[in-house]
Amino acid sequence: MKYAIQFLIMISLFFVLFGCGKKALPVPPHQVLPPAINNLTSNINRDTLKLTWTIPEQKEKVESSPAGFIVYRSKKLLSGSECLNCPVSFKRIADIPIKAKGSKNLQGKIMAYNEILEKGYRYVYKVTVYADNGVTGGDSNQIDFVY
Repeated sequence: MKYAIQFLIMISLFFVLFGCGKKALPVPPHQVLPPAINNLTSNINRDTLKLTWTIPEQKEKVESSPAGFIVYRSKKLLSGSECLNCPVSFKRIADIPIKAKGSKNLQGKIMAYNEILEKGYRYVYKVTVYADNGVTGGDSNQIDFVY
């Protein structure tokens, strides 16, 4: 009986130490990300900001098409202390769906977002695209200005 218990302990220890391979967090299956927007531009007319961009061209064949865009903004008072090395903290401010669902020829279509600005702030904007399967692309170029 004594040897049986020792044997079970050694076998258990073996499986704990040399188990079934590398332990790590699960990895989702590879998905092709929607392309990032690289031509985000801004225009300010009086106190209204207009952001514009085009729907990017998908270089790889994907199972889903672009479904919309998320606009992010960072808004900081100018009177506050400025931290040059601090990361920019963005807040999601708009979800803009693409209305032409199912259309294959969306590339190059111009999208826009409008917002009323307040004086005395530093604004930073960026936009991301998301697909109808929920996958989100990378960040666009950033628009950074003081108003």
